[in-house]
Amino acid sequence: MKNRSISVALSIVAGSALSFAFAPWYLWWIAPLGLALIFAVARREPVRAYQYVFLSTLTLEVIHLHWTSVYVGSAPWLVLALGEAIFFTLPFLLWRSGSRWGFLTSWIAGEWLIARAPYGGFGWSRIGYIGNGPTLNLAFWGGPTLIVIANVLLAFLLYQIFLAFSRGERLRGVSTSLLIALSLLLLPLVPMAKAENVAGITLSGVQGNVPRLGLDFNAQREAVLRNHVRLTLDSPSLAQSDLVVWPENASDVDPLTQPAKKLIEETAHRLGIPILLGGVSRSAGSGLRNISLWVDPTTGIENSSIYTKRHLAPFGEYLPLRGIAELMTPAAKRIEDMSPGAAEVRYRVSGATLAPVICFEVLDDPLLKEKSAGAGVLVIQTNSATFGTTPESLQQLAISRMRSIEHGRPILSISTSGVSAFITSDGRITHQTDIFAPAVITQEIFPELAQSPSDAIPGGSANTLTGGVVLAGLLVGTARRMRASGLGY
Repeated sequence: MKNRSISVALSIVAGSALSFAFAPWYLWWIAPLGLALIFAVARREPVRAYQYVFLSTLTLEVIHLHWTSVYVGSAPWLVLALGEAIFFTLPFLLWRSGSRWGFLTSWIAGEWLIARAPYGGFGWSRIGYIGNGPTLNLAFWGGPTLIVIANVLLAFLLYQIFLAFSRGERLRGVSTSLLIALSLLLLPLVPMAKAENVAGITLSGVQGNVPRLGLDFNAQREAVLRNHVRLTLDSPSLAQSDLVVWPENASDVDPLTQPAKKLIEETAHRLGIPILLGGVSRSAGSGLRNISLWVDPTTGIENSSIYTKRHLAPFGEYLPLRGIAELMTPAAKRIEDMSPGAAEVRYRVSGATLAPVICFEVLDDPLLKEKSAGAGVLVIQTNSATFGTTPESLQQLAISRMRSIEHGRPILSISTSGVSAFITSDGRITHQTDIFAPAVITQEIFPELAQSPSDAIPGGSANTLTGGVVLAGLLVGTARRMRASGLGY
């Protein structure tokens, strides 16, 4: 019983530690340490391994996703964390050998699962999204899945060091330590996207900010729109840009109806350059829609330019299990189900092609691959105001940074209230803004045209690498069972 209590405590410690690998702390080195501790605890009792993994994962999810409680309350936050932990742990129900291959296979499969199920997945806590550290470059070659594989392998080496020194095998412990040090020195040298010899374009992002106090809901919608209009017209430097981008929900007042449409079109006309803005509309198709639309300074809003968000956020933009959710929290009644889009839309700016990514879509592996295949620049429009000063905005920026490296594409990430930034195709963050402060950021960026190695992997890097690891794990496990039974001779 005492040993069991220690294992439970260590599992919780490991999950808590893992949360500090993510933004806003960026302590990347905790990721392999936390994984090593989870592996060490789970390996002691292979039959109960899934229980310890569940405890670690639940602890991580509760801490890492705490920002969700700001909008929907504590009950949905805890249910979300519990659901994520359950789905992640499912592959570990099959891991009984205590082997490294089995642990790696189960962990990779768990991350793949939570990115896709239920309701399209919510893989916010994937280790591939820590957004910092020497393994980040690997995203260019295999996306977030390859980052996870590298961190698990580093965890195995750390575990080996512990075993070696605990057994008095100093030479083995020192040699493994040197191997880790060499790996950490070489990993940052892994090549990423090389700048293409192409003409640059100048983009500007307007972070208009939101009023937080003293306005009712409808008044706040109009105030947010007017904030973006005012800041745009008061920034003479924007005249040098090829395109001005407003964030998601810059116009929650339907931008396709009056008087918002007139205000937006007059702003683009006075500015003399196009605006790409995010809005919410009932006029863009059936139902309520989260859209991105192009405003030409001469012809105004072009209906053919409207992009409707394709991957909606469950429990945020539509509500599965509505009856149950409304019993759990009154906030659920405020959520009106949105209608998803079905088609991709891209925009041409000074010879470059841009693809819009609206907020939650940044989590969707296949969708980001599709967008990157047809565009040299990704524009991520997001609204983090709902979650206040929580780490959500920085965590999303870390995910966007990984995506820029994975697809070899420069990114403009623009938020209503921050954090906004430019990200180069090799993951360098520039012009990062403060949260809840009006800001205008401008930068010349260079569209990338070449396909990244990660995007060149057939079937998508996450699917193919996960499938390969699972297949290898099954083969290794089968071979070991055959040897143990004498059938291998």
